[in-house]
Amino acid sequence: MKIPIMTAAALVSLSLAGLAPAEPPNLSGQWRLDHRRSDDARARIDAVAGSSQVKGGGASGLTILPEGNTRSEVERVELRNWMLGIAGELETLEVSQTPEEIRLALGETVRIFYFGREHVRQDSEGRKLRCRVRWQGQQLMTEEDGEKGTRLRETFTHEPANDWLVQAVYFASPLLKKPLELRLVYTRDASPAPAPAP
Repeated sequence: MKIPIMTAAALVSLSLAGLAPAEPPNLSGQWRLDHRRSDDARARIDAVAGSSQVKGGGASGLTILPEGNTRSEVERVELRNWMLGIAGELETLEVSQTPEEIRLALGETVRIFYFGREHVRQDSEGRKLRCRVRWQGQQLMTEEDGEKGTRLRETFTHEPANDWLVQAVYFASPLLKKPLELRLVYTRDASPAPAPAP
């Protein structure tokens, strides 16, 4: 049996409508780390970044004129300390999202990404980073590439059933034993805003 032309066109339209991409979720809000469901960031950093001491640097851990691989050891310890500093700010995450940009604030660390274009900024240590952000379906993907081979990849997924924001972190550097991989789960912070001062 032949399908009338108008009916066939209507079916095609309905099929295409079903394939239209869904609007990305709005991640804006205050989020609080759920320690029970999240990886232990400090323990993971210890595992990939090694000791807090500079190997071959003498009793103090430092030398006046580093020789051999001592310079890279100093850089490794500096990177380790920087990573632990960021880990200390994971308790709360504030997200502000518009169609043009997304702002991610962890304590003193604030990062802004612009949809549709790469930009260059500096991290808290003054290192230059090439930054990108995009939506992949319902997931937010951020990318930061540093000057010395560092690569940070993050995926943010909103789970509406529990109102969780799940952050998957991948951070690689030639100074680390292996890349750092973390899964962090945030719950929406429903605590009331502080009252304005009289």
